[in-house]
Amino acid sequence: MTLRLGLVGHGRWGRNIERTLLAFPDVSVAIVDKGSRPAAGLDGVLIATPSASHADAALPYIELGVPTFIEKPLATSVSDAERIRDAARRSGAVVFVGHVFLHHPGFLAALELQPSLGPVRYILSEGMNQSPRSDSSVLWDWLPHSLSMACTLAARDPDSVAAWSLSGVSIPQAAVAKFQYGEVPLVSTTSWLSPIPRMRMTITCEQGTLVFDSKAPRQLTAYGGRGEVSYPAYSEELPLTREMTHFLAAVKSGNADLSQIETGLAIVRAIAAAHESIARGGNLVKL
Repeated sequence: MTLRLGLVGHGRWGRNIERTLLAFPDVSVAIVDKGSRPAAGLDGVLIATPSASHADAALPYIELGVPTFIEKPLATSVSDAERIRDAARRSGAVVFVGHVFLHHPGFLAALELQPSLGPVRYILSEGMNQSPRSDSSVLWDWLPHSLSMACTLAARDPDSVAAWSLSGVSIPQAAVAKFQYGEVPLVSTTSWLSPIPRMRMTITCEQGTLVFDSKAPRQLTAYGGRGEVSYPAYSEELPLTREMTHFLAAVKSGNADLSQIETGLAIVRAIAAAHESIARGGNLVKL
């Protein structure tokens, strides 16, 4: 049986999603205009519109119980994210949040190796490029990656954040944020001012360090406690292909995993709190 999927949003990332889906033998994709009424007969829909419009684009489908993929971030306000959660609870719709690095083979290999290096002591992340967006700040663009990975490593949501803009307060184009996960800090640098794109995370543990660098030829490096260096193996499958595989499985099963929405909502709350901290001059904001 061929799954009929709708795609709302056909920009650069939307086209990547379309190409990836069309490589599956049992999938067809129809481009749906943003704001149009939900088309009949769709087995699922994917939302890849500008971040601030995610809730308005997704809610008509969620309310009808249509399985819905929402590209990160889930929303750019806590109230919109809560609207999505509440609608999914009422309808029972599958809602899948597009945190693509949770499907990256290099990060998954790091996640598997981390326990052998002992408890995590601290996490550093860098997310940057030279592609400013008009619909959101650099925090909404980059922090969902770092926060989704850190939440997975820590197995919990952050407790607090202090953040500072490096390029103005209203719409930061570069910023530093420190999130606290119990005793484990995540220090994240985000920027739209770098000519060199980067997504790198350093996971320092009691007995060694893992460095995941999505742009490096060897995307995962392990450093032992005595300075030894190794390059753990990982699958060559593309992260977006893995992510779409999991979404299609959710569409076919119809099993709604509310933890997806709760994680997405926790990340929205954390980024909103980082903006609040910036507006307050870097004061600590509890979550």
